[in-house]
Amino acid sequence: MAEILASVDDVNANLPSEDFDGSGAVVAATQENTALLQLSVARAVRGYLGGVITQEVMMAWTSPDLTPDYIREAAAKLIASQLFMQRVARTVALIDARHFAQVLYDQAIDILQRIVDGLTIIEDTPVIPVDALTMLDFFPVDDTDRAFSMSLEL
Repeated sequence: MAEILASVDDVNANLPSEDFDGSGAVVAATQENTALLQLSVARAVRGYLGGVITQEVMMAWTSPDLTPDYIREAAAKLIASQLFMQRVARTVALIDARHFAQVLYDQAIDILQRIVDGLTIIEDTPVIPVDALTMLDFFPVDDTDRAFSMSLEL
């Protein structure tokens, strides 16, 4: 499986070179240990941004080189977070809520949320305005020819 939204180098840039306990054990991303994470994160990012960026645009993000920098950074942080958490979960029974993996995850979600909120603009990426939604985008709607509606009495 190939790199999708972020490269292995992008992921490694978010990982510490040593464990925090000073043991010197390195957590490093490789093609092999990030293959499924790449796919999972690509799906999650596309789902998260699906309300503001068209599917056609997001489906063009097939490699890190074709992915906008902000998206690439968020994806790298999400992959690094999961990879680090997998490693830590093998050795620790209780994981602190403000663990390094959680901090990476929070940073990645903040990047994505800023895009959704319109606070971060991605160059050359058309954004779907939220006010373009109509009542027909929500179910059930009484103005349509459906078998069930909001006014249906049971």
